[in-house]
Amino acid sequence: MFLTDLIGWVGAFLLLLAYFLLIHKDLTSRSRGYQILNIAGALFLGVSTFAREAYPTFVTNMAWVIIGLYGMFHITKNRKSKAVKRK
Repeated sequence: MFLTDLIGWVGAFLLLLAYFLLIHKDLTSRSRGYQILNIAGALFLGVSTFAREAYPTFVTNMAWVIIGLYGMFHITKNRKSKAVKRK
């Protein structure tokens, strides 16, 4: 269980780091860095909670991953459309 615990701690750290950087205004909710930290953090916590058979928490974290991927998709889409408009 040591490895899954470590993965869980890293995931928790990444989520808290993302939130801190958002509050500190080093990142915005529309930045790729913020979304990557959230996706990775939730994914790592998801692995840890699945290993512990904490399924409600696992589902919550997988929803967090999906929301983060959705956000990343829109960020990328908007940046591409802005780049096309500039040309």
